[in-house]
Amino acid sequence: MQNHRNLKIALFCGGSGTRMWPMSRRALPKQFQPLINNLSTFEIMVNLLKQEFPFRDIFPITTRDCVGWIVKLAPQIPLENIVIEPQMRDTGAAVGLAAAVLDKKFDNPNVLAIWCDHVVRNGPEFIKAILLANQTVAETGKFVEIGVRPTFASTALGYLQVGKMLKKVNGIAVFEFVAQIEKPDFAQAKKFVESWEYLWHVGYALWPAGKMLSQIEKFFPKGFVPLSKIQKAWGGDQQESVLEREYEKIPKTSIDFAVNSHLTGQDQVVVSADLGWRDVGTWNELKDEMASHPQDNILQGEVIDLDLKDCLVYSNKNQKVIAAIGLEGLIIVDTEDALLVCSKGRTHDVKKIIEKLKDAEKEEYL
Repeated sequence: MQNHRNLKIALFCGGSGTRMWPMSRRALPKQFQPLINNLSTFEIMVNLLKQEFPFRDIFPITTRDCVGWIVKLAPQIPLENIVIEPQMRDTGAAVGLAAAVLDKKFDNPNVLAIWCDHVVRNGPEFIKAILLANQTVAETGKFVEIGVRPTFASTALGYLQVGKMLKKVNGIAVFEFVAQIEKPDFAQAKKFVESWEYLWHVGYALWPAGKMLSQIEKFFPKGFVPLSKIQKAWGGDQQESVLEREYEKIPKTSIDFAVNSHLTGQDQVVVSADLGWRDVGTWNELKDEMASHPQDNILQGEVIDLDLKDCLVYSNKNQKVIAAIGLEGLIIVDTEDALLVCSKGRTHDVKKIIEKLKDAEKEEYL
């Protein structure tokens, strides 16, 4: 394990995972559910990081509801490292809070911002990309995005356009940053996949904490004012009261919109990595992640199947058998108090069910 004294990892563990309902709930969101080989995506990410980085340098950013799950699933992370958001206010506030707290604690460390609801299959490549990004930040003082080589024409992800290669280390290249493109249509996405110039923008970035705060001050001043008050009070008697009062004043917006969309090649470079990356944000994406072949079935729980094709059947109830016959392209998720039956192509609409439950004031199912 190398010495990474100036690198701190902000592991974002908030989010309610509404598209993975009914398994994902407010009290137990998807990132802590044992969805893949009986491990949660949070555990998978922590297991990957611990191969190179000490637990003392991992700082989960989360809400109070999730603290117990972090302690249970990764007890080696020091309790004092957990940074608690008083409420969810989108990624602009969460990243700003991480920058403010880590800057106060460590005086402008390099911070790796990553998300714990993703799956990275190529662990060694990921570690190499992080180390190269950290070295590049140290050399240039710029933001470094870790972009992922696209494997299909996704219209659900943003893209990073890159320019000439600046250097290559251990088979991983650093490129000039040209532009960030938000979710394209399919024709555009197809062109992006076929071109070496475009990478998936997955939100993994490494930056000096002080520089992130200065960019927030410049481009997101309504967020910076409360964040600066929180930072000033952090570690003192007024920490919790100031955090509670000021955090809700930060406008709800993504870090992409607040800061990243304003960055130029003067501010940022891009590391290109083949991570075997997938966002398991929907049941369909989870099914694709777990299946060796597209037509395979993924069955978990007491399931008896006959002539199924391309289905996911998922149950966490030991005392109940699910029998499924002659189905194709379906998602079936059975929990103690809710059942989801959905075609694979419509899993992105699960969040609309959440809205209907809210409208019907059926809060107990959220």
